[in-house]
Amino acid sequence: MSINNSNIADFIRFLFRKRKGMEPPQELLARWQALSNDEIAGQLSGLFQSWGLSDEDKRMEINAFFKETLFAPKPPNPAPPRPRVVAVDANPAAQQPFNPFPPQEKKRSMLRYIIIAVLLIAGLFVGARYYSYANMQYVYTITDNVLVRNEAKEVVARMDLYEAGGNTPSFQKLRAVDNEIYQRSIDNTDKVYPCRKVMLSEGGFLKFLFNSNAEVGYVNTNYVVDNVQAFNLYQNAFKEVKNNKAENSDLKAIYRKIIIGSMSLDPAMENRYIALHTADIPRSAADATYGIIKQNITNNVKYILIAGLSDGNYYSFEGDIQRNEFTAPQKIMLETPEAGEKPLAGAFRFMNREGKIILYDCVANKPTNYEAQKDSDGRITSFAYKEPAILDQIIDAIMPGDSAATP
Repeated sequence: MSINNSNIADFIRFLFRKRKGMEPPQELLARWQALSNDEIAGQLSGLFQSWGLSDEDKRMEINAFFKETLFAPKPPNPAPPRPRVVAVDANPAAQQPFNPFPPQEKKRSMLRYIIIAVLLIAGLFVGARYYSYANMQYVYTITDNVLVRNEAKEVVARMDLYEAGGNTPSFQKLRAVDNEIYQRSIDNTDKVYPCRKVMLSEGGFLKFLFNSNAEVGYVNTNYVVDNVQAFNLYQNAFKEVKNNKAENSDLKAIYRKIIIGSMSLDPAMENRYIALHTADIPRSAADATYGIIKQNITNNVKYILIAGLSDGNYYSFEGDIQRNEFTAPQKIMLETPEAGEKPLAGAFRFMNREGKIILYDCVANKPTNYEAQKDSDGRITSFAYKEPAILDQIIDAIMPGDSAATP
């Protein structure tokens, strides 16, 4: 059984009811009935193809039609009006498939597709923004009183290595909005600094989505890191330094970066910290000495720092900030008249005597006769015993209580 001129009108009614739930226009039925059997076959193939249906789908629809028309009782229908003859192109291939849907239905379908497309695009955008929010990194401070400024360059917060009070909100870490580096000025000059854009509150995804400028600020990248392990190293390494106001203030961010950059190259340094040895000496002695030596190799770029660590030994820490290159900690040596060279260990601070750096013994509370020695490149590598001048020896003999201590 096939669809031909005798049953094409019923088949079109069957398709129209199934897809639209209503009767087709009589004019449409008349156009189909005016076609020859070969033309009907060609036009049906084109119609099913325009719906995205295969030949197998077409066959199933035809079978369903015959099953319904053959086995379901049909009420008698009044004689259909005489069809109006419609001229048809003799070339079936040149004919376009009939569209059983009125034009207004096309417009409604198109509007639905547009709405769906807009919602899909909006959903993808929100999903991408949420993914960015969920994967945002924190930036951590490496020193104290790092200022955070808003779009108007006003100070709206600060970052501190350790918790700080005050009227200005203080943070140890802040979410970075993105991975971009923003060149920002802090005043009315043309000088700019590399900054990261950070969120000033944990207000959630909606504030991030709408990117309210009232909730963001900028912090100088020279004073922050985006690695929590590095932050933990900073917090641990300087936990004793923070209790000494003068030493803490003098230990600028560039010095801290070099110390941590050097320590991070030696896994054994992970839990060690800088020891200042000020607990057992008078305040006057602490003020006259210092716990960290800073050798300037290249101004604001390359330094060597010497300090004692919690393991009792003294080390040098070398780094080039511009190239981000560091040298693993090297032990500072002690050259004694009796034992030769050995690692410098104990409780010492440093003091300047007539332009030379000497050791101050924190146990004996006295300066020693050990003086800093430099290599051919000018780096301090050891402290060597220097015989005191004759006058000093006479003074020592008269007032032995003031004699220099020998480590």
